[in-house]
Amino acid sequence: MERNQNWTAPDRLGKSSIRSVRLSNQGRVVACLAGVLFVGALALGIFLARTVRREQQEQRLLDQQGITADAVITRVWRNNDKSREPRVTYRFTYRSAILSHSVSVPLSQWRQLREGAPLSVRFVPLRPEISHPVDWPWRGLPAWFPFVISAVLAGVGAMIAVQVARQMRLLAEGRPTPGRMTSFRKSKQYVIRYEFQLADGTTLKGRSDMCKMPESGRPLCVLYDPENPRRNALYPLALVRLDPSGT
Repeated sequence: MERNQNWTAPDRLGKSSIRSVRLSNQGRVVACLAGVLFVGALALGIFLARTVRREQQEQRLLDQQGITADAVITRVWRNNDKSREPRVTYRFTYRSAILSHSVSVPLSQWRQLREGAPLSVRFVPLRPEISHPVDWPWRGLPAWFPFVISAVLAGVGAMIAVQVARQMRLLAEGRPTPGRMTSFRKSKQYVIRYEFQLADGTTLKGRSDMCKMPESGRPLCVLYDPENPRRNALYPLALVRLDPSGT
């Protein structure tokens, strides 16, 4: 493509090598989402880690102190969520107290269970609320589960934060240059593909998602990182704006 020599950058883009920028309204929402994901990763990780420790402690108590009892199945059912986890509810009596408990069941054994049928269970006499059927092993959360879930949530938050930081740096330090749209498609937003030239004449290509189509007949404004021109985007950026109070 030929460089447009008569093109001028939008107001304030060419006045300072380091521009003052701020988050747009959308940028604030996205930054808050990243913060929520970080906090959620920490809170959920702590909650799940405590759950794992509690389940491990209960399993040790059953192994070390558990005794068997004859229970009666009161319900054979499945969760209403997407997992459709097979479950069974049973009831047994200990020292005149009637105790009821629900647990997950391997599918092959769940299909053989019937309401009203007997079920042998193991429970802890000092804490009879802790019990489990004898016919299949305890299936608690694996020890690695809290770390994986926390890492996934924190990773998504980090990806969002990096995207915000990149846009802030690009608007603050990026060089403006004219670009030409080569194609577009409409999905949730307009996906614009474009090309632009560097000062040395090298032509590069880029892609940006925009809420609305650029004005017809006018050159695009592309911001690119002088140190890594492959980091580029169409101006204006979605998450950041020039700070009107800055220089």
